[in-house]
Amino acid sequence: MEMEKGVSIGRMASTIGVGLTAAADQEIREMVAARRDAEEEEEDEEVTKMRRELINAMAGSWENVVEIYKRDPRSHTIKIGVSGDTALHLAIISRQEDTAQKLVQLIIYTRTGKDALYVLSTPNKRGNTPLHLAAALGSVNLCNSILIGNRYKQELLAARNISSSSTPLYWAAFNGNKDAFFCLYEMCDAQALEYSHTKDGYTALHVALANGFWDLAFQIIHREERLADSITESGESPLHILALRPTAFRSGIYLSSFKNIIYHCIHVEELVPDTFKEKKELSAPSSYPTNYQTCFNFCRLLWKKMKSAVSMISGKSGPISNKRLDMENLGDQGQGIDEPHEKGAQGHQGFPSRYGRFFNSIVLNVSKILVVIFWMILGPSEIKKLKEVKQQHIWSLQIMNILIQRAKKFNDESNPQNHVTSDRKFCYSEYGYFTRGSGLTTTILVAAANGVKEIVEKILEEFPLAILDRDNNGRDVVMVAAKHRQSHVYDFLLRNGYIADVRTMVAYDGCGDIILHITAKLKNSEGWVNPTGMLQMQWEVKWYEYVKESIRWDPNRWADLEGKYPDQIFMEEHQELLSKSNEWINSTCNSCSFIAALIATVVFTSSATVPGGLSQENGKPIFQHHLAFQLFSFSSLVALCTSFTSLLIFLTLLTTKYQYKDFNKNLPQSLIFGLTSLFISMAAMLICFCSGHFLMLENRFKYAVIPVYALTCLVISYFAFRILPPYVLLLKATFNKVPERIYQEDPL
Repeated sequence: MEMEKGVSIGRMASTIGVGLTAAADQEIREMVAARRDAEEEEEDEEVTKMRRELINAMAGSWENVVEIYKRDPRSHTIKIGVSGDTALHLAIISRQEDTAQKLVQLIIYTRTGKDALYVLSTPNKRGNTPLHLAAALGSVNLCNSILIGNRYKQELLAARNISSSSTPLYWAAFNGNKDAFFCLYEMCDAQALEYSHTKDGYTALHVALANGFWDLAFQIIHREERLADSITESGESPLHILALRPTAFRSGIYLSSFKNIIYHCIHVEELVPDTFKEKKELSAPSSYPTNYQTCFNFCRLLWKKMKSAVSMISGKSGPISNKRLDMENLGDQGQGIDEPHEKGAQGHQGFPSRYGRFFNSIVLNVSKILVVIFWMILGPSEIKKLKEVKQQHIWSLQIMNILIQRAKKFNDESNPQNHVTSDRKFCYSEYGYFTRGSGLTTTILVAAANGVKEIVEKILEEFPLAILDRDNNGRDVVMVAAKHRQSHVYDFLLRNGYIADVRTMVAYDGCGDIILHITAKLKNSEGWVNPTGMLQMQWEVKWYEYVKESIRWDPNRWADLEGKYPDQIFMEEHQELLSKSNEWINSTCNSCSFIAALIATVVFTSSATVPGGLSQENGKPIFQHHLAFQLFSFSSLVALCTSFTSLLIFLTLLTTKYQYKDFNKNLPQSLIFGLTSLFISMAAMLICFCSGHFLMLENRFKYAVIPVYALTCLVISYFAFRILPPYVLLLKATFNKVPERIYQEDPL
């Protein structure tokens, strides 16, 4: 293994033009391999003693480790523990950055070039060199200490570990360390593209997107555009990876109405490419004291604001801002590309630029005021979470637009027919960009399977024939959306006419199924979690009926390979779920009917008792003109009527055996009516009790019990809000034509 690593290092050194001859390159390889083999075979007592000394020094003070490194150079290569780490490895892992830099300087100053390369490229058991660990921890200073002035820096940058065959550059991207990544990137010279790949074809851009490091991924695309077109051995492009993260887009998360308002009020700045000029300007006054530095930053910010205000008033187009307003704040889709000044800040055509900026400024300021109000209500933690979520959505949308534009450019420059594959083992597309490699599915199919409507919509906008894409099983976008229960994607395709052709709806896939066969199978709804079996049954029936209506032809004319029709498959697949749903309905109706009967009994008894009694003169209630008595009379009547109504509904549900189609409308509507009546009767009973009790108290106690009533109502309201979400979910599931998507992951 070590010999193979030495060979790979030597090969890379010969290709990067570091001025080494073939003989010198071979000498380095042989020297490194021979020394490592010799040290692994022979270990004298003095080395063992030195290892113990290093362990004791690390347990005490790291300065003692520096002294040992300074005293005896043999300690530089001694490995400690089963992980095979040297003291330098452990110093980096322990985040002892100052100590690690001292150790690196000692290694460089006490050894010749080849010896220093040997020590600094010493791997642990996982094949990670000190530079791998420094890149993983994001230590720019340590990376500079190892590489700057080192004539063998290309060998260190080319070193790959054992686990993933990744270089330090890739390792920095994997851990999201942007500064460390671009520090190493600048030193890679012409080999940056090669060092960004692993043996499986995954690149720094792939892992940055997979791990959600959007800023880093955006900067990688702008600095190394070739990575945007890279694919893995399995045919996965960066756009594939983006489509596998549904929560990175707005369509992939659920927000309550209140949080949705806050979401749209939060301002998020779009990403812009970093430049070294900007970094130098920011770091120019770093030599000043801290108080002067703060004053300098404040004055510079004030000067920029003044220039911006003067430019807005005069109507002159100043330089493009480093950060543009995002599409959620101002109602336009950010593309990650600067728009011409004539269109205003967000490309509005109807107003001159000065009016557009003025309007955007008003919207932004109002949004900030609303965010401050919500911050006072919810607290800073909730606002921060929502801002992080929106930041992720805006940035991922920028990256998506850039990647799709790259795909369009690739398609325009090449002949798509030259890349189309007819091999049924792989996917099919009219566009060669999406069928590169040995992929089993295309990007739009991955996005449809994961419910990323933004990617599906954008790809169809730029590549209309992508609607014909098929995976290795012969399923198109419509089938994939139906298979994975992505109702919002299916509804988008239906509303925009992408599935108007009836032949598309009755086309068979590679397994002999049409779209309704796929929809009828319950096993395809894995992860579609619902609070109750009844709700899941309702959603299954509603979804099946919705897809069935979109076909327009009689689907029972089309059988699968086993001769089964869609309705038959649906009944067989959902038989167990139907039994569980009926059991849940019986249990719920038993409990609710008991509560309704209890309320009816109590309210009937209380309504027959008149608070304060009757007048002996005319036989009328003494408090008949009192507001509390009128409230008592009305609430007791409402409670009695609604409790009896609820009781009758639940008894009807309890004695009825329901079939599949009843779960679409009849059963849910009856259940909603019964629950609503029960809730109203409970509230009316509480009002009846409080008003009647208020009349029976003496004058001095009347107003003293009002806080008790308020506290009781507060507690009841709290528990009412706890059971409100399932009730609202039942309402949505019943009255929405398109089944609402159930989200598996809550980012908040």
